[in-house]
Amino acid sequence: MRTAVDFELFPEDCEVAQIPLHNQWVYLIQKNGSSSIRLRLKKNNYIIFSNEQIRSLDVIDVYIREPRSRYVSGVNTYLQHLERDHPGLDRATAFWFAKRYKFLNRHYLPQFHWLANLRRYLSPATEIRFRDFKTFGDIVDLNFRALVTPPSEEFVTELLADDPGLELWLFLDQILLELVGKSMTWSELLDYYKNNHYNIIKHVLPKT
Repeated sequence: MRTAVDFELFPEDCEVAQIPLHNQWVYLIQKNGSSSIRLRLKKNNYIIFSNEQIRSLDVIDVYIREPRSRYVSGVNTYLQHLERDHPGLDRATAFWFAKRYKFLNRHYLPQFHWLANLRRYLSPATEIRFRDFKTFGDIVDLNFRALVTPPSEEFVTELLADDPGLELWLFLDQILLELVGKSMTWSELLDYYKNNHYNIIKHVLPKT
């Protein structure tokens, strides 16, 4: 049974945008250029595959972002959206909550978990083609900030300070950067983690 947290972290709508000019089918992950793609959907006539439609795809392109910078950007976006939607909310309390209870918002949920959600709609034969987010600007202009102010140096320092538990989750995504330039099915991806980084993946696999 899915909880309210599950519905927040794992959206019911998984979406893949076809970028015809570059022959790519890009999985839309928050803080990985999804807003920039959505901004240009109509103008560029991108086709969106969602949920069960995704099973028809032979390959899906996944842009992997450096996890530490994505985490900082995601928490920053989350907090600014909270302030926008709840003007009376105390910022210091919201910051404490975001730092104390990690990854309770999909803006900074590990990219591995985004892939786990996508897996619900993948054909077993569908290959995930891993790409470096540094090259995302080659297919879509990344000048859209979704009305969010960049984080200050003080914000970054305080967010990352004295938090050893954070490193495990960041490393879970750091492993994905090892796969840039490669293609594999979801099953092959899990095997890669089990065979090369079992001490990390055992923390997120269901207990059997």
